[in-house]
Amino acid sequence: MPYSLLPTPRQATHGFTLIELLVVMVIMGIALGAVVLQLLPDERAILREEAQRLALLLENAGLEARASGRSLAWTVDKNNSNQNSSSKSDTYRFWQKNEYSDWIKIEHDPAFRARALADGVRVAKVSIEDQPLPAGEYLVLSAHSFALPFQIQLQTVHVTANVVGHSTGKVSVQLNDVQ
Repeated sequence: MPYSLLPTPRQATHGFTLIELLVVMVIMGIALGAVVLQLLPDERAILREEAQRLALLLENAGLEARASGRSLAWTVDKNNSNQNSSSKSDTYRFWQKNEYSDWIKIEHDPAFRARALADGVRVAKVSIEDQPLPAGEYLVLSAHSFALPFQIQLQTVHVTANVVGHSTGKVSVQLNDVQ
């Protein structure tokens, strides 16, 4: 067969061009970034979860106090070692009055055991009837009277949450962004 001067059809090439590979890599990077952002909880979600957990525990403690006829109390232990450190967090615990009217730590009850707040979450302030609760004092959940309105403010760097106790015994949560 003689050699032809006419161009032959181009043979099909196998593989991808560099541009095609780069486009695919960029798309995969964007998709992976979106997935990682969705999987990592943000500070607002962490604070909301901590505030809702505390609200439910306080509401249940109030119900338990009225059902058992023994008052319960709540206290917070502030981590004052370094306010800028997020590795250590505030803890809180529940107390119960014994038959001698002394406050005893609740230690072996799975619901009312001592708990630590998530890293970066701290108790900013506690007030009862709009008066600050002095350090070392108890937030009392009475067994024999209406609940006193209280507010516990949890805070992260950018968000605050107010855990609000009403005189009906209901406890609610309000989230606010810090300006």
